[in-house]
Amino acid sequence: MTIRKLLFSFAGSATVCLAVAGASLASVPRAFVSINGSDLNPCSATQPCRSFNQALTVVQPGGEIVVQNSGGYSTGFTITQSVTIDAAGSNASVISTSSTDLCTINAGPSDRVVLRGISFHGASVGGSAIHATQVGSLYVEHCSISEFNGDGVRTDGGSLWVTDTTVRACSVGIEAAPPTSHLVVQDSLISESTDTGVNIGTGGNPAPATALLVNCTAALAKHGTGFGLQSNNSADVDMMLVNCRSFGNSIGLQATGQSTGNVTVRMTGCALTGNAGGIIANAFGTGVASVVGTGPGTNFITGNTTDGSTTGSVTLAIWMQGPWDIDRLPSKSDPCLPPSALASDRRRPERATASARKDWSPITRERT
Repeated sequence: MTIRKLLFSFAGSATVCLAVAGASLASVPRAFVSINGSDLNPCSATQPCRSFNQALTVVQPGGEIVVQNSGGYSTGFTITQSVTIDAAGSNASVISTSSTDLCTINAGPSDRVVLRGISFHGASVGGSAIHATQVGSLYVEHCSISEFNGDGVRTDGGSLWVTDTTVRACSVGIEAAPPTSHLVVQDSLISESTDTGVNIGTGGNPAPATALLVNCTAALAKHGTGFGLQSNNSADVDMMLVNCRSFGNSIGLQATGQSTGNVTVRMTGCALTGNAGGIIANAFGTGVASVVGTGPGTNFITGNTTDGSTTGSVTLAIWMQGPWDIDRLPSKSDPCLPPSALASDRRRPERATASARKDWSPITRERT
């Protein structure tokens, strides 16, 4: 074989190898990162990458990036597709070194992004911690966010879900900006915001927006609002607060209507105390601003400089707490209830107790 043929053979083999390697790097369903890794690695479990930035270039849409151990993984990264970054069990940290947003999400309008177990540090220089300019659904789970000059979490569209997350010392803790249609926040603390703890509004978006907050605390926004919602056009905005607290803010809860859209808050089991203003509901257009409580009352609204009050109430439904609770069944027919919920269909007490042993623990024979 001539030297020329050998050279062509080696060149062809090298080209094939590079093409195969490039194809594999671009379509990894699961990428791994480690503080002991290298961004020259293929991001496998045994040869992990060093940064989120590199892992995002090799993971396929809808794939997963797994953090293998604790450490710092980025000073700024952008997400452009559906992906899960999972740092559960590790202290994965990202930190700002400039005034730009730390995590930017510019994905498709139906893409789903999950950020789990990540610590976002603004170091008092960063813009926003997480800013989704476009996304279908953004899930922020078990994260810590602190010291950003912008927002802790902000979406400019889609739906936002925040679970078991602490946001402190940001401008707005959690911002569902238009055209975000749904906001759900559960088991989270938002503290020391310079503006608002949790906010949702319609802005220039004509579509309605809804929010559900369960077991959340907004505290010490001394120059801002704990929980806020606004409608600036014809679209309605609704917020449901369940077992939430607003403490030490300039305003505990504020509902504002600027145009024809209605703004409505429904709350149960909530406490608003230690604020300058407890509840403020204002309508400056033809829309209605209302805060609806429960009857009998379950909310604690006191100890504010000006408490304010709910503008109406709905009947608090009392229903079975378990299969043992047969005495709470209604005594007469109700068109909204199935026949099995009628007193005439009560099971024998011993059967209820047996069911309780099987399905509920502990067994409660009497409830008051």
